[in-house]
Amino acid sequence: MAVNLGFSIGPALGGILSAISYEFLFFSNALAALLAGLMYIWFFKGRTKRAKQEAKKVKEAIIIKKEASPYRDSKFMIYSIFCMLFAICFFQLFSTLTIFYKDTAHLSQQNIGYVLGYSGFLIVLLEMGFVQLAEKYFTLAFTMLFGTFLCGVSYAMLAFDYSMITLLVSMTLLCIGEIWVLPFMSTITALRSGKNNKGAYMGMNGMSISIAFIITPYIGTLIADKLGFNILWIGTGILATAIAVGFYFVIPWMLKGKNEVEEDLV
Repeated sequence: MAVNLGFSIGPALGGILSAISYEFLFFSNALAALLAGLMYIWFFKGRTKRAKQEAKKVKEAIIIKKEASPYRDSKFMIYSIFCMLFAICFFQLFSTLTIFYKDTAHLSQQNIGYVLGYSGFLIVLLEMGFVQLAEKYFTLAFTMLFGTFLCGVSYAMLAFDYSMITLLVSMTLLCIGEIWVLPFMSTITALRSGKNNKGAYMGMNGMSISIAFIITPYIGTLIADKLGFNILWIGTGILATAIAVGFYFVIPWMLKGKNEVEEDLV
């Protein structure tokens, strides 16, 4: 929620500052980063001793019981591939979607900032309530299915209309989909892991997301340039739908044997 609150303020403020001067924008970013660094130094000051003690406990736990590597867990690797594919769809938000807003929807830099800021604000406003709703009434598989499908719909609808109302509806669906996918990715990863290898599993899941973050701008802009944005958005919607179905079947299959990971090693 803290990250999304910053994300809701940042784009809107960035659009306003860039309209004034890009130099002013860059100096503001530098100042904000400096203040954040000073805050981290103050917050973690004097915690070295406790960190060393915690590290010692973790090391002892690993020595006591060395558990399976996520690289040898075939079911989890399949799940991570689906997570990467979802991230490729979702991360269009940070690359091709803004280009689409500017070049096709003809939004100003300031309005693009407002739309992106709206997304962050909406997530801050709805996330806790929607997450609790999903935890109370839905299974993990259905939550991931529905959230991923909503993300696909949010992109696919841009192929047919890009009026401001459609852009806001699309962003709303994307935000709701993100709320019901990204937090539960970590939950599912933690459930699949053992007591002493959660870090390795979380790292593997984070790696799949990072790979998507690297390749998405290239893939998205290439498709948009060669085939057009309509093909990109429809293709993203179709891929997200396939991923949603994949999540629905892979997650129960994977978590059914979460206490028997050793049997799934390859």
